[in-house]
Amino acid sequence: MAFFRKKKKEEEKKNQILDVKNIRTGCRASSSDEAIVSVGKMLLDAGYIEEGYIQGMLNRDHGLTTYIGNDIAIPHGEYEVKDCVKQTALAIQIYPDGIPWAGQTARVVIGIAATTDEHVTILQNIAEKLGDMDVVEQVVKGSPEFIHSIMTGDAA
Repeated sequence: MAFFRKKKKEEEKKNQILDVKNIRTGCRASSSDEAIVSVGKMLLDAGYIEEGYIQGMLNRDHGLTTYIGNDIAIPHGEYEVKDCVKQTALAIQIYPDGIPWAGQTARVVIGIAATTDEHVTILQNIAEKLGDMDVVEQVVKGSPEFIHSIMTGDAA
């Protein structure tokens, strides 16, 4: 019985990392910096980070791109701004027309704020969920609720 309770708590925790209200579709930006600031402000407005984390996200992308392929960028802060994270969370923005990012085009921007080394697990989850371009296409065209279901593993 304890096993099932633990699993349920783990599922609840995973789902708390991404709230459907932190998913926006139909976004527009003229640059990766504009998109990073925008997704960072979502994390800030939701109370997950302090403002200094956004500059850390920009610094990280300028030092080593956060574009990972499959039209996906995963801006996250440098180690130096880890103290600006109040709670591990994600914010997702969808750019149907794409935005230039490190010589590529990003349509899915996932802002990551992690209090510990949880970012590694989060990155693995993103790669697992969005490793197939057909799924990425569905996400780009999907509603916030659909995107949430894909990212939290609730989709059929």
